[in-house]
Order: sequence, then structure tokens, then C-alpha cells
Amino acid sequence: MVNFITSLTFLLTAGTSVAAIPQNLEARSDTTCRDDLGDDSFGSAADAVYCINYLASLNQACVGHVSGQAFCKRGTTQITGLTLRGTSSSSCKDVARGAGLIMDKCTKPDGRVKGANPAWGNGNLIIDIRHV
Repeated sequence: MVNFITSLTFLLTAGTSVAAIPQNLEARSDTTCRDDLGDDSFGSAADAVYCINYLASLNQACVGHVSGQAFCKRGTTQITGLTLRGTSSSSCKDVARGAGLIMDKCTKPDGRVKGANPAWGNGNLIIDIRHV
């Protein structure tokens, strides 16, 4: 009987450990590079990175609206928060993480970027990066 309990405990522990291994971070399938927009809508990747770092440094909420709310603008590049309905908020750090996924998936080799992705953990707050 002792061997059975020991074996069961080992199996439960091993199963829990395997389930706790995090998956690699990948761009979500709902990240879009906004290919529907023209070539003139690309913003500067360097300016977007500046804005992402700025947003990541804030210890506050970023609140988006249906009509859009500018979270950061540098040069002619802007990170905006839009909602599907009403208002929605996420920490600015989670907005920065969502914008980072856009950078990973949508940055062109020539240093331009445009795209949209939900804020990290909030599918109602869409983050948009583009030229303004």
C-alpha cells in the first residue's frame, strides 16, 4: 500500500510540474499588421519603442475610448487605445506589452511599423500603432 501512495504522489507531482511549464510567448492570432491601411500609415519603429518604454514606466491605468485615446505620441508615430464598446482600462504596462507584440510581428526591416493588438489580458482595449 505504501508503494501505491508513493507512486500516486509522484505522478501527481510530476503532472503538476509539467502543467506549470510556461509556453513560449508568441504574437496572438488577433495581432494584425493592418495591411488594409496604405503605405503612408507606417510609423517609426524607433518612436514606437520610445512610447512603449514610456508606457511601461508608468504606474497608472491607460483608459481607452470608442473614439480612441492617444497614449503616447513621438514624432509622427502614435500609440492609441480604442475600445469595442464604452471605455476600458488596463495598466499602462499591459498596454506596453500588447504594443510589444505588434512590434514583434509587424516591424519592417526598414524600421517602420503599424498594427493593432489587444492590451495584454484585455480583449476590449485595442492598441494601435501607426503614423499620425
